[in-house]
Amino acid sequence: MRTTVLAGVWMASAAAVIGLAAPAQACGGDSAVNLTLTDEVRTELVESGATLTGFPASEFTGLRPGRSYYGYDVESDMYWATGTLWGPKSFDAAVMVQDQNSYMIFHKSGDPKATWVPIAAGFGPISMGEAPCPIPESVRDVWDWETGKCYPPPSAS
Repeated sequence: MRTTVLAGVWMASAAAVIGLAAPAQACGGDSAVNLTLTDEVRTELVESGATLTGFPASEFTGLRPGRSYYGYDVESDMYWATGTLWGPKSFDAAVMVQDQNSYMIFHKSGDPKATWVPIAAGFGPISMGEAPCPIPESVRDVWDWETGKCYPPPSAS
């Protein structure tokens, strides 16, 4: 009961910190929460991801629609997000978001002053299953990713 109350207090505090724009979509007591990806968080992720490409964030228009995820792992007090930089404005920037940079994983601690840390996870060892997925399984579960996979399911087109 105490853990549930503490988790509830923490979630309420976290929602206040992020401006109530990221409502939880999981039941109380779960170890992970699916969050709404706000424009502010999208901008932070593009800025963070652009550092992996060597190009400024202004070279990209945002994150690829329908392929971005955002969540919180209660047990580790870590936020997790994934996405692909979208809308490169130059040929060189487009080349930099191929292969290894084609899909990125982001994480940051629950500290309000924390910044996003990007990880290139495109066609590399993480997505090939040769390296462990850094995203906790509980977070991938709330995103409805296939068990054991470190990337979203194929988009229905």
